Amino acid sequence: MRRTLAVMLGLVMVAGGWGLALGIETGLQPPAAVPSGGAIVKDTAAKPVADLAAEKKAREEAAKKAQELARTRRTLMSPRPSFEFENMAVKDVLTYMSEVGKFSVVYDNALQEAGIDLAARTVSVRLSRMTYEAALNLILPKEVGYRIEAGYILITTLEKSWLPLKTALYSIQLAMAEIPDFTDAPRFEVGNVLRQATAATSGGGGGAGLFTTTTKPEDTGRATPERIIELVKKFVKNQNDRRIAPWDDEGGPATIQYLGGRLIVSQTEHGHRAIAKFLASIE
Repeated sequence: MRRTLAVMLGLVMVAGGWGLALGIETGLQPPAAVPSGGAIVKDTAAKPVADLAAEKKAREEAAKKAQELARTRRTLMSPRPSFEFENMAVKDVLTYMSEVGKFSVVYDNALQEAGIDLAARTVSVRLSRMTYEAALNLILPKEVGYRIEAGYILITTLEKSWLPLKTALYSIQLAMAEIPDFTDAPRFEVGNVLRQATAATSGGGGGAGLFTTTTKPEDTGRATPERIIELVKKFVKNQNDRRIAPWDDEGGPATIQYLGGRLIVSQTEHGHRAIAKFLASIE
């Protein structure tokens, strides 16, 4: 019995030694220990410190630029003191406004390339309690525009002031709902009003017929996307405001198209504000 156990123990030791030797010879490694819970954790390389610092700096610069842009917009939208200029150079007027409003004015080289000299252009104007932005639109020549940048106003050619255009989506599902189109406003007869008012005060009662309504719905039905696009182009246009870029069918860079219940519009920032206001008024 003892001899049998000794033989078996010897065989086990020989087998273990052979397996260890085989592992060393073939280069095999024992399996890694699995963490408790059964999950295998992968070791991911951390970002270099320089990359993290660069990302942080970029975020800080973007935030600072956004704050400067917001501050410049608030300045232009604030009312300015009244003033009057008589045959003064446009450039001198802009210099005065920038000093009073505490914002900078930068002139684009595109003005010189287009042969526009604001020091030689004069203006006679009287402005009373209007915003700086409204004053700019009155002072600048028709072929000159501007862009609001972070901390300054860029004076440039009208065509360049529209660029780059911004693209936005507008849902028009509510605008395409079925609504009646009334052709006449409610009206009333003065004589009937006086007679019925007298009857009411004397106990005659009956004020239901005080107004004679002649409205009737016409052209009821859904407004088509084509109709809405036509209306947007009609009420949001460059002829009304230089800050709005002309539409492509007028030879301008702005575009508008319909896709899946939405309008895809490329326009200036001011043009987008006008479009949003118009669509809100018809919904």
